[in-house]
Amino acid sequence: MSMDAYLQAATGITQHLAMVPMDFGWTTDPKLPDFDDGDDPIGTAINWGQGVIVVIGIIGVLFAAGKMAIGKFGRSDLAADGVGGLVWTIMGISLMLVAVPVIRAVAGVGGG
Repeated sequence: MSMDAYLQAATGITQHLAMVPMDFGWTTDPKLPDFDDGDDPIGTAINWGQGVIVVIGIIGVLFAAGKMAIGKFGRSDLAADGVGGLVWTIMGISLMLVAVPVIRAVAGVGGG
């Protein structure tokens, strides 16, 4: 069969399907499904994300503290970089942890 035959067959099938009445039942107010026995995968994903944020924050604080400790031995530029990194780490953790309740409130999901 040539490519033209395939295209003609596809065109015929599409024309026949276009004539079949179909009711899609669109809704303008979609709802999340009810989960069985309190199993909430969206809440689980949000909780996992929050846990990952905390672990990354701890690693960032330890990294900044290590830079400050090394800077104590005569490398003041590294100590200053550690202090700046600590400020950015604390602000980043704060913003990410504030985002979790905002997501829960706006989306109405993952009631922890």
